[in-house]
Amino acid sequence: MPTFDELRELLQRDPEGFEILRAELIEARIQDCSACHQRRLRGLQFVIDARRRLAGSPVKALLDIQGMMYDCLHGLQQALLGEQGLPEPSSRKSARILHFRPYQG
Repeated sequence: MPTFDELRELLQRDPEGFEILRAELIEARIQDCSACHQRRLRGLQFVIDARRRLAGSPVKALLDIQGMMYDCLHGLQQALLGEQGLPEPSSRKSARILHFRPYQG
């Protein structure tokens, strides 16, 4: 598995190569799972990829996928607690995006 810095460098140098490697690594993890889970994982990855394409920016994609994870976790919590769980935490519908200067290190 490449390090974070190696992946970042690959993304900057060869974005298409990065996407190919990303897809290969994801597929390898799916292949490591039992056959009964692979179809579900591929479906989930399809949804994640679609959200990324439609988002328009990496930050929007991150927020969309984070929202998906929250929804799944909340549903699991409700199922485990029989709908008598803790009140749903408030979630932001919008956020202020801060723009940072590139790191010059």
